[in-house]
Amino acid sequence: MLPIEVGSPSHRAINFYEIANEEGLKTYMELIDEVLDQAVARMEKYKEKTKEHFGKKSKVKNFQVGDLVLRDIEASDPTKTEKLMPKWEGPYKFKEVLRPGTYKVMNMDDSEVPNTWNGLRL
Repeated sequence: MLPIEVGSPSHRAINFYEIANEEGLKTYMELIDEVLDQAVARMEKYKEKTKEHFGKKSKVKNFQVGDLVLRDIEASDPTKTEKLMPKWEGPYKFKEVLRPGTYKVMNMDDSEVPNTWNGLRL
């Protein structure tokens, strides 16, 4: 009960029935698993929609060994990103495809570039 309901009882306090309240709580406890399952289903649906939304923006590029590409300067050296600086450097050749979206590249003089590179940065 709220302190204000002691002096002048509210509709809720007047129509309170302890037996009906306990039965309602028991029914709620029996249905709690169903409520939780519905919540899990809503969360999975939300995650799927979020993944779908952001998946539209990122496109995996498939390259083959020997293809020529330019590399994002911000990915290789973030200190070289000024307003009027070029955004890309290269060209580079693909040396090896490690897995879809991950590549090893080499310079045009066949010297290997350190690190692996994500296809979104090429």
